[in-house]
Amino acid sequence: MLPAGFNVGCAQRPPYIPRMLDAVARSFAQLGDPRLRWVILKSLAIAALFYILLWIGAWFLAQATPTVQISWLGETASGWLTDVLRFLVGLAAFVLPLFLFPAFFGIIVSLFLEEVADAVEDRYYPHLGKAPGVPIWVGIWSGVKFFLLLVAINVVLLPIYIVLLFFPLLSVVLFCVVNGYLCSVEYFELVGLRRQRMAEVTALRRAWRGRVWYAGILIAAAGIVPFLNLLAPVLGTALMVHVRQTLAPVPPAPQWTAPVR
Repeated sequence: MLPAGFNVGCAQRPPYIPRMLDAVARSFAQLGDPRLRWVILKSLAIAALFYILLWIGAWFLAQATPTVQISWLGETASGWLTDVLRFLVGLAAFVLPLFLFPAFFGIIVSLFLEEVADAVEDRYYPHLGKAPGVPIWVGIWSGVKFFLLLVAINVVLLPIYIVLLFFPLLSVVLFCVVNGYLCSVEYFELVGLRRQRMAEVTALRRAWRGRVWYAGILIAAAGIVPFLNLLAPVLGTALMVHVRQTLAPVPPAPQWTAPVR
């Protein structure tokens, strides 16, 4: 079943598709903005520092790998096993931080996404004025929570991904659809909570879940492209700011009042 809000039409494209493409183009175009460049550079610097510290810790762990002593194998075979074990631990010490680097970057850049949203609004929507913003601890918790949820759901789906290795395109589609939903919730809330309460943000996201989900799919797709994945949080925030401005507000729910007798 397609996400709610998807309008199938052969004669005419849904009106939000050109708007979405325009939002994507604007997000990429603003990467040259000094304010966005500064966010990217300082996030990369902090993530690189964490990477180096993690690599040093993993290297010391590899050096502390115990010597294998199995009497019935003899010294030669035991020494060979020790060398293999230390090689594997050393390889893991080098590779694992490399794979975790985008995750580190994503968590760290979440601290500065307020600056990204401010830059986009100042350039394209100056009439909105300064947003009250989101407390920094909310940004930290949001980034960590999103990362843990992303890992947990993809671990649960790992058996399906393995089966779909024989159908690579389907595997990519499933990944983008599932993670796109998570991205849509995370980034829309991040942008929305700067100006609205959670109840209002949730109501608006649910009313326009199709458009928001499609934006999340684009963000998730950017996250699996090498090098582009480092820019995905910044691009995702910029994109969601534009998407948010295309959505009509949701009228408040009618309040129930007791009948007058």
